[in-house]
Amino acid sequence: MIGCGVPANGSKVSEVSPVPDGGNEVELVSIAGQRIFSYNVENLFDTKADRSINDQDFTPEGKLNWTNERYKTKLEHLAEAISWTGSELPILISLEEVENRQVVEDLARTLPLKGYSIVHHDSPDERGIDVALLVRDGYTQVLSEEALSVTIHGDRTRDVLYVELGLAKGEILHVLVSHWPSRHGGQENSEPKRMAAANAVRQKVDDILTKDANAQIMIMGDLNDSPSDRSVKEGLGAVCDLSATADLFDLMCIDTPKGHGSYNYQGKWSYLDQMIVSRAFLPKVKGAKALWDDRLLFEHPRNGKSPDRTYAGDRYKGGYSDHLPVVLELN
Repeated sequence: MIGCGVPANGSKVSEVSPVPDGGNEVELVSIAGQRIFSYNVENLFDTKADRSINDQDFTPEGKLNWTNERYKTKLEHLAEAISWTGSELPILISLEEVENRQVVEDLARTLPLKGYSIVHHDSPDERGIDVALLVRDGYTQVLSEEALSVTIHGDRTRDVLYVELGLAKGEILHVLVSHWPSRHGGQENSEPKRMAAANAVRQKVDDILTKDANAQIMIMGDLNDSPSDRSVKEGLGAVCDLSATADLFDLMCIDTPKGHGSYNYQGKWSYLDQMIVSRAFLPKVKGAKALWDDRLLFEHPRNGKSPDRTYAGDRYKGGYSDHLPVVLELN
């Protein structure tokens, strides 16, 4: 257990308190005992061609033969995976690799998902893929939102999504959803791009902490780097040691099962998908790890247990995603 503050009898706290909403008051339930979910959903594209981006493969006429039936199956699989986190749906869901707001809306309407508000901004990524946040109504309320640009010379990448959320008892949670540049081209060529993304996130974190040293902050998403990589350790300054005098703590290297991860590359598991929290949010955290569910995995002949993905190259497999979701459980 990472945090503290669970009631002595183990029961969930169900405090409700008002949060201002443009002059009105919205009653919010405490997030105690709930879950937060982060998922790289592996190319959630609709079936329509968009000339402003490079999405031609994801059409019925494209090389991937991306049909309405396959799109519907994908939505159903993702909604199922999200629902497997526990008896209740997560209060927050960060999504990486979504094409546009429409696919996020389609997912949010796919049963058993229901009752989510959507935060999404179009990014300048050449393939048109974005990040988004689903906010479960009644537990949190969106107070403000912003797309933070990542400056990379000669390239374009996803914006970082910043969302300020109201919680019960008047508390505030600052959420930053990321999908940092890939490792394409090798570590030496690609690392500076992820360092640029880390710097953009760190700058926003510093701005928040300057205004409130006890701010509750959560960084979540696909960082395309592990907790031990330079972008996380140096760029963000996130640590794995709870006793360290740091302001950011990487939950994916604290009490996570050995040999597990969210992504399998040639038989080696690692946590490219991460949840990183500020010191002030730590007491609310019970733990975080990948959703290691056999329904999301298959036995690869060379690499062992691997995420059951939608495509293997150009071959349609009809699975869920090439990443496992990461789940944070709250005290």
